[in-house]
Amino acid sequence: MSKVRVNISGDSMWPTYPDGSQFFLNPCSIEDLSVGDIVLAQHPFHSTVQIVKRIQSIQSQTVFLVGDNPDPLASEDSHNFGAVRHQAILGRCEPVQE
Repeated sequence: MSKVRVNISGDSMWPTYPDGSQFFLNPCSIEDLSVGDIVLAQHPFHSTVQIVKRIQSIQSQTVFLVGDNPDPLASEDSHNFGAVRHQAILGRCEPVQE
């Protein structure tokens, strides 16, 4: 089975990962994730939107996700919509090295 590629669209992960950066998606359980990991998650309010964010904290039922952009208006993340349930995490993202 080929790896699934995820593309960043927008500046929420800039400067670490600029618009157009690509990742491989690795499905995993919440127990396999750590603070600082980059993940693909289902947006909590928009069922057709998936987001790439960094884990800032992991609680018993939720995960707080943030963008890397220092501009607070450049990223829609848990600062806007709150922590997401563990089930919203679709997998860990690993940068494509080409």
